[in-house]
Amino acid sequence: MARGRRPCSIGAGHKEHGRRPRRTRHRMPSDWNDPQRGIWGDMTQQDQRPARSSGRAAVLGGARTAARRAMPPGLARVLDVLRARLAADLAAEATSGRLILWLPAAFTLGILLYFGAAQEPSLSVAVALFAVLCGGAVLLRARAVAFGAVVGVAAVAAGFATGSVRTALVAHEIAAPGKGPVRLSGFVERVEHRPKGDRILLRLDTGPVKGMDPVPRLVRLTLRKGWAPPVGTHVTQLTQLLPPLGPAMPGAHDFGRNPWFAGIGGVGYGLGKPKLAEPAEPPLSVRLAMAVEAVRDSLSRRIRASLAGTPAEIAVALVAGDRSAIAPEVEESMRVSGLTHILSISGLHMALVAGTLFVFVRGGLALVPALALGFPIKSLAAIVALTGSAAYLVLSGNDVPAQRSFVMTALVLSGVLVGRPALTLRTVGVAAVLVLAFTPEAALDPGTQMSFAATLALVAAYERLRPLRVLPRPDGWVGQGVVWLAVLVGGTALTSLVAGLATAPYGIFHFQRVAPYGLLANLAAMPAVSFLVMPFGLLGVLLMPFGFDHLAWPVMGKGIEIMVAVSDAISMLPGADGRVDTVGAPTLALFSLGLTALCLLRGLLTTVAIVPFALALLLSGAPPRPDILIAPDAQTVAVRGPDGRLSVLGARSQRLVVEQWMTREGDMRKAGAEGLAALFTCDPLGCTAPLPGGGTIAVSRRAESLEADCLESRIVVTRDMPPRHCPAQVVTPETLQRTGTLAYHFRKGTSGGEWQVEPTRRPHVQRPWMQPLPPEPAPSRPATDDPEADAASE
Repeated sequence: MARGRRPCSIGAGHKEHGRRPRRTRHRMPSDWNDPQRGIWGDMTQQDQRPARSSGRAAVLGGARTAARRAMPPGLARVLDVLRARLAADLAAEATSGRLILWLPAAFTLGILLYFGAAQEPSLSVAVALFAVLCGGAVLLRARAVAFGAVVGVAAVAAGFATGSVRTALVAHEIAAPGKGPVRLSGFVERVEHRPKGDRILLRLDTGPVKGMDPVPRLVRLTLRKGWAPPVGTHVTQLTQLLPPLGPAMPGAHDFGRNPWFAGIGGVGYGLGKPKLAEPAEPPLSVRLAMAVEAVRDSLSRRIRASLAGTPAEIAVALVAGDRSAIAPEVEESMRVSGLTHILSISGLHMALVAGTLFVFVRGGLALVPALALGFPIKSLAAIVALTGSAAYLVLSGNDVPAQRSFVMTALVLSGVLVGRPALTLRTVGVAAVLVLAFTPEAALDPGTQMSFAATLALVAAYERLRPLRVLPRPDGWVGQGVVWLAVLVGGTALTSLVAGLATAPYGIFHFQRVAPYGLLANLAAMPAVSFLVMPFGLLGVLLMPFGFDHLAWPVMGKGIEIMVAVSDAISMLPGADGRVDTVGAPTLALFSLGLTALCLLRGLLTTVAIVPFALALLLSGAPPRPDILIAPDAQTVAVRGPDGRLSVLGARSQRLVVEQWMTREGDMRKAGAEGLAALFTCDPLGCTAPLPGGGTIAVSRRAESLEADCLESRIVVTRDMPPRHCPAQVVTPETLQRTGTLAYHFRKGTSGGEWQVEPTRRPHVQRPWMQPLPPEPAPSRPATDDPEADAASE
C-alpha cells in the first residue's frame, strides 16, 4: 500500500491523502456533502470545473435557469428545499456506514439469479467471477463510488456462487419415474405420526437395488397408521417409488426443490408392513437421530400423560417440534384466524425461550449481592439463554425455520455478551447472510421470506420509535402501571400490524389468502402464548429430570385452550377466510424492493420506496388463469365452466396436485369433493366436457373410444396409442412427462378465438433437482395408401 493511503469501506468518509497531481482536477470539493450546499453545489459559486466541460455545463446551467424562471416562485422554493434535504440525507447515508445494509439484499439477489437460470451454471466461472470482483474492489478501495459499486456487484456474485457451491455439495441421484414396486433396505432416520398415516425417512443401504437405477440415498415413504418402526430400525420395505413432486402448474411452487436439497431422492408409499432386516451398524447420522428421537419421544410421552386431545398435540408440537398429529381442522382454524405461525417453531418461540431464561437467570443472580457485584451476571444470563436456545433447536427437530430463528437469537445474545446493541438492522442483515450462506435454497422458501420481511419491518419500526423511550414517565405505581399496560397492548398491536402488513403480499403470492382478523386474533391470543404456553412449557422441560414436570404441563395446556378458543372464535367471523387471487412474481419483487428501501433508508430518502410500491400496485392484478389443466398422469383434468370455476375429473388420484390447483384459484373446495366434476359427462369408455371456446375435451379410458373422440373433440387425453390420423390435439403421458402439467388459455379473437398452451416445464430448462427429461419420441412416418407398406415400415 502506498504511503499515506488507507483502505476505504462502504459508508466511511473518504479523504484525499497522497493523490498524484494529475488526479487533483477530479477531486470533489471539500464541502461536497454540506447539507446547506446540496449535491449540486452553490449555483452562484464560480464554476471550477475543467475548461473542456465548461461548454456542456453552461448549456445545462442555462436549461436549469430557464426551467426555474418558468416555475411559480413557491414551487421553485419547495424544490430547492427538497433538493437540499435529499442531498443532506444522501450524504448522511454515505457517511454513516448504512450503505453496508444493502449488501445482504445484493447477496440475496445473486441467489435468486442463480435459481432463475434455465441450465446449471458453471461452478468454476461463478467462483472465478466472485474472486475477480473481490480483487477489483481491493484495487479500487481509494475511489469511493467505484469501490462501492464493485462491492455491490461482488455481493451479487457471492450469492450466485453460493448457490452453485451448495448444489455441488448436495448433488445426488433422483429416482426414475414409471418403475414397478421395488424392495428397499435401510435405516429409519425419522418418523412422523400423522392423522391419516405414518411417514418415515429411510436412509438406504449402499449398493445396487434390483429394478431401480439410479438409486437415491434417502427416500420418504408413507405407511399406514401404526406401521412406522422406531427410529434406527434396520428394515426392508416393498415400495412404489417416484421422484419428488414438481410444480403442480405453471408458476406454482416447486415441491421437489427443497426435498432435493435435504438429500431426498424419492418419495412413495409402502406396500405392506416394513420387515426387520439383518442387524447392521447404523451410520452416524442415524445414531445421532436415535439419540435425539429418544429424548423427543420421552418428552412427548410425558406431555400426553398430563394432557389429552388438541392441547396435548399442540404442546408436543411446540416442545418437541412434532406437529404431525395436530388435527387438520385445528390447523385450518389457526390458518384462517392468522395464528398458524404459533404452530411452527420460529423466532417467536426461540425469543420466548431465550428471553425467559435470560430474565430469570439474571434476576436470580441479582438476588445474591456477591454474585451481582463480583460477576458479569448479564453475560452469564446470555450464555445460559444461548445454551438453552441451542438445546431447544435440537429438541424441536432442527428444522429450517428453527435454524433460522436460532441464528437470529444467537446473534442477539452475542451482542449482549460483547456489549453491543442487541437487535439492529445490521443484526438482521448478518443473520440473513448466515442463513442463506448455508442454505441458499431458503431464499425461495415462503417461511424464510415472510420471517425476514417481518423481522426487517419490526426492527426498522422500533428503531424509528426509539426516541419515544426518553419521554418523561408519570410518578407513582398507578401511573407507571397504566404506562406499562399501554406499552404492552400497544406493542403487541404494533407488532401484529407491522408484521401483518410486511408479510401479506408473500402470503398472497404463495398461499392466495390473507387473515383479515389477524391483528385481533394476535391481540387476544399472544398474552396466553407469552405468559402461559411457552414459559410453562420451558419449565416443564427443566423439571422433567426431577420428575416434577406434571406441575407445568396443565398450565401450558390451559394457555393452549385459550389460544385455540380464540382461533375458533375468530375463524367463525364473517369473511375470516380471506381467499384471494394470486399476484405475479414481478409484483412480489417490486414490493420486496420497496419494503427494503423503506426499512433501510432514512429521512426523506424513504420516499424512494413509493416508486416500487406504486409499480407493484399497478401490476398487482392476478395473472391469467388457465381454462384447462392436464396433470402428468393423463387422467386428472380440470376445465373452467361457465360459472368461472374449475371442474376437476380424477381428483382422487392426484390429490396434492388438485389441491394446489384449487389453492391457486382461491377455491375452498377439496380434492374429491362432491360435485367437483359436475361439468364432465362420463361412460365406461371415458369422459367429455365442453370447452369455453366451443368444442369438447375427451378423457379416454379405453382404446376403442379413440376413433370417435378424435372426430368429435378438439383435445383428446389418453394413455393409449392414438390413431395415426387423429385431427384432434392428442395429449399422452409421454408428452406430459416432458412438459409437466399443461395449462391451456383460451384467447378470444376475431376468428372465434384460439388456444395457447403453456407447459409447466419448458424443454430448455434442466436443473439438478428436476427429473431428467426423457428422449424425444421419434417422429412417426406419414401414412400411405398401401396398408401393407405401412405395416412393413413399422
